[in-house]
Amino acid sequence: MGVAMWHTVLVLIHAAAAIAALGLGIAALRLTPLLRAHTVSIVIMTALLPVAIALRWTERAPATTAIFSALTALGVVMIVRAVLAERAARLGYHGAVLSHIGFNLIALVTGFLIVPVMHSGLGTLAITATAIVVPVAGSVALHLIRRRIPADPAPAD
Repeated sequence: MGVAMWHTVLVLIHAAAAIAALGLGIAALRLTPLLRAHTVSIVIMTALLPVAIALRWTERAPATTAIFSALTALGVVMIVRAVLAERAARLGYHGAVLSHIGFNLIALVTGFLIVPVMHSGLGTLAITATAIVVPVAGSVALHLIRRRIPADPAPAD
């Protein structure tokens, strides 16, 4: 199997893991046992991205490589947030679970939208606008949702 084929396979598995992470993240907001599966899917998604990038490194424009590298770094942050959501769920901190999983859901939606914008030919301004508008809108929505749930209990001394 050639480099192009391996790249395609890795990108497809990466995308499938991202779609799974989105669905599992949404479901885990109600069914916290699904948090582990959300974390695993984020790990798979993140682990495959730098390998896929490396396979076609020389074929990409530096700006595209920089964007995909930044998305890989974001994936690492998402892994941390998924693990923190699992911990918060074990401690009964539902607001923290919402914050961590909400962050991941916003990041996933942003990634799902940035990739087609990158391939659309609309340019750097459209990519930048997507990278700003989607997280800001998601953060506002998350803030409005958090206002509707009870505050987490104070930690025991």
